[in-house]
Amino acid sequence: MVHPPRRFGVVFAAALGWSSAAHAVPAGPSPICPSAHPELARGFALTGWFDGPVSRPPDLAVLKALRDRGMAHIRLPVTAESVMTRFTTAAEVEKRRRAVEAAIDTLTGLGYGVVVDLHGAERLDALFHKDPEAAREAVIQAWSVLGPGVERRAAKKVLAEVLNEPPLPDAAWVAMQAKIVAAMRKTMPKTTLVVSTGGPQRTERLTAATPIADANTVYAVHYYDPMVFTHQGAEWIRPNPIGWLTGVPYPIRPFDSRMAALSAKLRSAGLKAVADYVDGLAARSFGPTDIQREIKAIGDWSRAHGRQVVIGEFGVYRPHASPSHRTAWLAAVTAAAKANCVGWTHWEYRDGFGLADGKTGKPDEATLVGLTGLAPASATAAGQAADTAAGEP
Repeated sequence: MVHPPRRFGVVFAAALGWSSAAHAVPAGPSPICPSAHPELARGFALTGWFDGPVSRPPDLAVLKALRDRGMAHIRLPVTAESVMTRFTTAAEVEKRRRAVEAAIDTLTGLGYGVVVDLHGAERLDALFHKDPEAAREAVIQAWSVLGPGVERRAAKKVLAEVLNEPPLPDAAWVAMQAKIVAAMRKTMPKTTLVVSTGGPQRTERLTAATPIADANTVYAVHYYDPMVFTHQGAEWIRPNPIGWLTGVPYPIRPFDSRMAALSAKLRSAGLKAVADYVDGLAARSFGPTDIQREIKAIGDWSRAHGRQVVIGEFGVYRPHASPSHRTAWLAAVTAAAKANCVGWTHWEYRDGFGLADGKTGKPDEATLVGLTGLAPASATAAGQAADTAAGEP
């Protein structure tokens, strides 16, 4: 996920991920998952510290509590332009480097593994579209700043994520990423690198990919299916119709009366195009079996190629989704990931998708239940109770 309004041109239609099944994910024994990085099994993105206009350092007591609850790694987004001398003064770049390294030391001191995530924003995106070679060199230069500090801490399970959601088609990004990785290895020979396919890092792009030659890598995918549920009401994706939706349920059933009621409400409010969009989904469905199938495909790819995979982002935008349905979706994703030896990193800490309340800063218990899998059955029961109250079978 990137900061609004940078995302979602025409991706949302492909991201619906519809099928006809919506059954519970079967419970079973935990698999044995050999891994060089077991800390990637569960974690979250610590947004707000180094990826926004104003730095918001986290409450260390909350981070310790989350570590005690089982969170094992933190993805630390760093705005790419802030460590690129093309966009930022050398003095400010050096200041940012020192601050990031101090933050890594704080997080590893709490017992977390850390993924330092180079997170591009609008200016780097524009450069990729105008001059891809210059963008490539800017990414390499950014890692010449951050890389040595990460390398010195590699033994503490500190990893480097090459670039979040590269704004290039797969073929172009795969070729460019290989050159960037080769350059990074000059100063980061031991660090495990987190790599990806291009664009939004969707699961089907990974399962069609051939792994990079560098074996000391972990692949990251992003999972937000179906976006009609996970991104409902996200204002920054407008004019995408999903940006106007509220009350989209999970799971979604064919000819769901709740969707019909939503369409009627939108139509009465004068949002005909959005209502037409909802009507076009009437025969479709999405539920835990779809999640299980898609994440199993990731696990199959991981086993076939001998490369660890992490769901580097997943989550549900909080303001307009039913809390019980959100919890049930999170539980389904984390259960499927665990069953297939795929790690996960929840997007994100305390903002729109956050696992902590943005006002109080305290973790939300329902979110933690869904994420940690402590009681996914109760989350499912809560969702079913909400369905019953809404008149659904």
